[in-house]
Amino acid sequence: MGYRTEEVWANQHVAGKNAVRQLLVPAYDHVEVLETELGHQVVSTPFGQWPVTRTAELPTAGPLAARLPARRSKNSRITWVGDREAVQASDVVRSFEGAIGFTAHDQPRSLRRPQIAALHSIVGYQSSGLSEPGIVVMPTGTGKTETMLAWLVAQRPERVLVVVPSTALRDQIATKFETLGILQLEGIVDRSALRPRVGRLEGRFASEAEARAFVEMANVVVATPSAIHANDPEVCEAFFQGFTHLLVDEAHHAPARTWTEIIREFANRPTLLFTATPFRRDGLTLPGRVIFRFPLREAQKEGYFSTIDFSAVLDLDDDDEALAMAAISRLREDLAAGHEHLLLARVGSKARADEVHALYSHIAPELSPKVIYDSMSARRRAEALNAMRDRTSRVIVCVDMLGEGFDLPTLKVGAFHDTHRSLSPMVQLIGRLARTSSPLPIGRASVFVRQDPSQALSPMRFLLREDPDWDKVLSDVTERATERANEVSEFEASFVDNPPDVPVGLLEPKMSAKAFATSTIDWNPLAARDVYGATVLDNLISVNADNSIAWFVIESIGDVRWGDIPSLRATDYTLVTMYLDRGRGMLYVHCSDTKHSLDKLVEAVLGHEPRPVNGYETFKVFSKLDRLIPTNIGLLDARDRDKRFSMHVGSDVETALTEAERTHKSNTHVAAKAFEEGERVTIAASLSGRFWSMRTAPNLAEWRTWCQQQGEKLSDGSIDVHSLFRSMIIPIDVRERPAFPVLAMEWPWELYLGNGTSSNLSYQDSSVLLTDAEFRIDDFGTSGPLGFSIVAPSWELAYEGHFGQQGLRYRPKGDDAEVVGSRDARTPFSTWLNNHKPTIFLSGDRMVTGDDRLLAPRTELAPYPRDQFRALDWVGEGVNITVESQGTERKTNSIQACMSRYLSQYQTFDILIDDDRAGEAADLVGIRVDKGDLHVTLVHCKYSSKPTPGSRLSDLYEVCGQAMRGARWRDNGALPLLEHLDRRAKAYTRRTGLSPFEIGDRETLFRIRQQAPQLFPRISTVIAQPGLSIKASTNEQLRLIAGAASYVQSVTKGTFDVYASA
Repeated sequence: MGYRTEEVWANQHVAGKNAVRQLLVPAYDHVEVLETELGHQVVSTPFGQWPVTRTAELPTAGPLAARLPARRSKNSRITWVGDREAVQASDVVRSFEGAIGFTAHDQPRSLRRPQIAALHSIVGYQSSGLSEPGIVVMPTGTGKTETMLAWLVAQRPERVLVVVPSTALRDQIATKFETLGILQLEGIVDRSALRPRVGRLEGRFASEAEARAFVEMANVVVATPSAIHANDPEVCEAFFQGFTHLLVDEAHHAPARTWTEIIREFANRPTLLFTATPFRRDGLTLPGRVIFRFPLREAQKEGYFSTIDFSAVLDLDDDDEALAMAAISRLREDLAAGHEHLLLARVGSKARADEVHALYSHIAPELSPKVIYDSMSARRRAEALNAMRDRTSRVIVCVDMLGEGFDLPTLKVGAFHDTHRSLSPMVQLIGRLARTSSPLPIGRASVFVRQDPSQALSPMRFLLREDPDWDKVLSDVTERATERANEVSEFEASFVDNPPDVPVGLLEPKMSAKAFATSTIDWNPLAARDVYGATVLDNLISVNADNSIAWFVIESIGDVRWGDIPSLRATDYTLVTMYLDRGRGMLYVHCSDTKHSLDKLVEAVLGHEPRPVNGYETFKVFSKLDRLIPTNIGLLDARDRDKRFSMHVGSDVETALTEAERTHKSNTHVAAKAFEEGERVTIAASLSGRFWSMRTAPNLAEWRTWCQQQGEKLSDGSIDVHSLFRSMIIPIDVRERPAFPVLAMEWPWELYLGNGTSSNLSYQDSSVLLTDAEFRIDDFGTSGPLGFSIVAPSWELAYEGHFGQQGLRYRPKGDDAEVVGSRDARTPFSTWLNNHKPTIFLSGDRMVTGDDRLLAPRTELAPYPRDQFRALDWVGEGVNITVESQGTERKTNSIQACMSRYLSQYQTFDILIDDDRAGEAADLVGIRVDKGDLHVTLVHCKYSSKPTPGSRLSDLYEVCGQAMRGARWRDNGALPLLEHLDRRAKAYTRRTGLSPFEIGDRETLFRIRQQAPQLFPRISTVIAQPGLSIKASTNEQLRLIAGAASYVQSVTKGTFDVYASA
């Protein structure tokens, strides 16, 4: 029969609001009494040995000793006498010597396999002399914290700062360090090791001296970045100076600014970053190199996670209810089987939390659902968590998670009503649900996911699809994401001689470079030191392993720019990056100071005179782009000294391009926007040889890839630079109506990316979503005000646009509608329209943009070739060519029905949908997934104004405008199109009771939406106008069609077909 002891704590040492604690004697229920060789009695536990005293007094001085109870019973409790002062921090470190061995994981009293493996890797890395932070990747549940504790004992650091993301995790980690976790209890760490002195940073320091004193009292300090940065800068500096080592937990936060600043302070001190998930949705990489990674599949194999039952819930009308019902049903089954399970429902916002909490309270009131989010009072949050811990509530609805570090093993059922866009928190939460250790009876973990395709972005798409082998999917996805993060880490780790204060992972150079031709294979980037001497920061040139990329920083000290003040000096830092593309024979050099001469640098590193790619050759970067629109042009006059250089922007670029064609003037630089493979890009180049984009590279690897893409163009001898300028589209300020028919008007594209579905257009108590109303052109003339109507399902209103010196202004011809925004804010539609101007499409591939500029090609378009028309036997198909739409009654003699039959016969579609109503994408939309491609066919039909085909120009205006307007659906990977079709299909069925699907259904469309982010969109545009006679078509008609085809094909990079009558 043993004795028991409560915890015995040393006297606290306090600095302001911050305390340093040390646990002298941990609580233990089986204390033994032993006799030493000298005949003295001691009490012994896995945590240490202390002398036994028989004195009746309770002295407070002298060594700490155990006083045994006079009578021994089952629960005999030891009392303690003697000094309660904390052991000196240096004595704690000395007690760690020889206290832990590196025992194999399959032996008694040893660490787990991932823990001992990580410890070996850490000790080896920190013995190498490398100064970069070491990243340790261990899945949730494999024992990250115990690994930190084992490292503390094995490496015996003098003072350690541990950074964590939240106060809850601060307290949890601090408690672990105070007790050394389970390491002594399990015999992994010897009882000779003392518990460290641990400080928790909870408040500001009053002074630098107070901060230093606090650090000196501790072996370990646990803090959040916010608590550290709450202090003045000089106090922070004094605080950091006292530490010898840095540990960062939940290190996927490390790229954040407040975390990065802390890590930079430890640039020359050992730093370890621990994380379960080294990947981030924003693509930012962790600063440092991965020194150990334990795969999730191995953690599953070792049994650290239970298997997971996964259910992907799809209910096209009410996903929330279906998901909640499924999760509650599983929870009830688990409870009936004797498992003490709890359910966690994850949502994305406070409003959603309240909504979903009400749903669970209605479905399962007997389970007393609770809700928790950050804006709650601390008391209400504590009540909710306590109800979960004592199981008076079985369901908790939370925003995101219950905070990083929160651990409740009985949470075994997870319902993801709003899934994370990022993989890291999703994997962490699933890891918690799947843990196998619990003092209460638990079973398998269950995960229920609402299949929302808007969340199905890589790598989440694999977790959100319906897949029976969830465990394998989770393992594979985590492994792939970790490998990608590891690739970036390895790329950055391949650089040696990095300046200590400038981690390579934090470099974000502008997409900008100059190119130099070279045949050199063996260059010498270190020769940059000969050029810049002592101005090279830390005298370090960082070069990667394959000797193809180098970078360094120039530190310049000079006068301040705003006055002649000898006592003040300004320090400036310039980044220089170089990439030698040996295969293409090009050296690319980026310098953040664009005025900096690079010739001496290039000559030094290449060993020969620079051969820059400059002059008009630089403008080759504008090749292989569509709809190239210059936005800024510089013009150099070789003769006129008074007007040697001029800058041209906006509509003035036409002057610059025209004058540049004369022999004595040249373009010094050109900046433009364009389409590349259907994607919008910006590109610029100058005669000096510099080329650039408005983008910033997220890392050096992306900058290298961009240089390779531009280098491919620069080295292409077949490109005619002068033809590139002749094909540019010139913006011209609009002050009077262009003398071309208006074909269509289009809402600002931003509305289709979210805002358009949150505002309504209202008139006489009838309202529709803004993007479900459409513009109808009422005037195809070429003079006077522009007449058009806004058409909604139950009303239409006439408006007109007036051209003048202030550009284009819109006003109602009669009644005005209202735009109803959030919180019922109302704005007259004409006012709204003048603040959010539509795009106007005109004949001849011309358009007026929302900033009142006419974009027009500089060369006349050739007529559309007659041999490219497709003739159909409309009469033989039973079509009345004056009937356009099949309507709800599905008129078989309509043009739309005929095209549906025809295309279904000769093409394969997964989806063919009738979208013919106000706000349409097209009359028919066909969709097919083929390998990695998303094939979209937009069919625009128009009735004939006469019962027989002819050469009527008016029959083509509207349908050509519809085709041009539809080209924008290629943007954003066609995702807005798919969301538009799904929303409208649901509304159509609700309103009519009919399905708009000719082929497929909403569930098929849903599956395509899930796949779409990983597919390449390929757009086919179809015009159907049986009122057009191919034989009788006029030159004017052919030019009108040619303009529509030119625009559509440039923007979509797809096909363009016209179905007409022979």
